[in-house]
Amino acid sequence: MPEQHHPDVQRLLDRQAISDCVHRYSRGLDRHDDAMVASCYWDDAVDEHGAFTGSPQEFIAWANDLHATSFRGHQHHITTQTVEIDGDTAHAESYILGVLTRKGDGEVSDIAGGRYLDRLERRDGEWRIAARRTVMDWTAYAQTQDFGGTEGYPKGRWDRQDASYERPLVLPEPER
Repeated sequence: MPEQHHPDVQRLLDRQAISDCVHRYSRGLDRHDDAMVASCYWDDAVDEHGAFTGSPQEFIAWANDLHATSFRGHQHHITTQTVEIDGDTAHAESYILGVLTRKGDGEVSDIAGGRYLDRLERRDGEWRIAARRTVMDWTAYAQTQDFGGTEGYPKGRWDRQDASYERPLVLPEPER
């Protein structure tokens, strides 16, 4: 039998689980981690993402192909979030900021601000996305250039070799 919590505590636990799901989606998308992105959706979910509407698996393939074909780097950020919970259904509005650096000359980045409108469902105690609509509120582009000082930093990767997967994170002792 699942542990019973005070309703206020349960609401906080549910809100955190929903937030974790939405944030895990962005991390998985930016690392091209198909399993991580898929873990955010129910198998019967629908994602409406601009010109694309389809299942989670179709969306993951479409998004990864678009990112790999057109961009040399990208980040998807979640900012302001509101969550309304009604039993085992929740509606979340998550503000997003995306920055995608184009391939080719590598000097132009597309920037977009919008929102994920999600219906999430709790099934067997787990919150996942059942329906997602992406709304674009604005777009812009920026001239990109290396401003220097980034030498020595690890570079992000689109696979499980990215530094964020290293467990445990162990750093060498600094030279003194």
